[in-house]
Amino acid sequence: MIQSPVTVTYSLEEVLGQIIQKLDRMDDKFENFRGDVDDKFESLQRDFNDKFDNLQKDVNDKFDNLQRDVNDKFESLQKEIVEINIGQVRLESELKGEIKTLETEVKGIGKRLDTQEFINRSVVVGFVLALAAGAVKLFFPSFPN
Repeated sequence: MIQSPVTVTYSLEEVLGQIIQKLDRMDDKFENFRGDVDDKFESLQRDFNDKFDNLQKDVNDKFDNLQRDVNDKFESLQKEIVEINIGQVRLESELKGEIKTLETEVKGIGKRLDTQEFINRSVVVGFVLALAAGAVKLFFPSFPN
């Protein structure tokens, strides 16, 4: 049960050469992997920048459209306000004219009413005199003689 010792017949130079070759291959693989990662990172960065630029352009376009719409609506509101002011001025001038017409009509009606009152007073005075004359004639039939 005693084992015999194992003897190695490799030269140290060969073993170190193989280790160096393996390390070189691993270094090459690592460099390739690093290059792939860098390429993918740059690709992702370009895609992100493109998408961000497109998004920024879309937002700017929508903001410009919104601003244009607001400006158009504001201008239309200003036009409507001007039209309302013009209509108000016209209405005020028409009302002033109608008020003056009504004032002259009221003055004319007042003059006619004064004339009518004078006529009515004259008729009432005549009626009272006729009643008084009739009463005198009724109670004193022989008065004028």
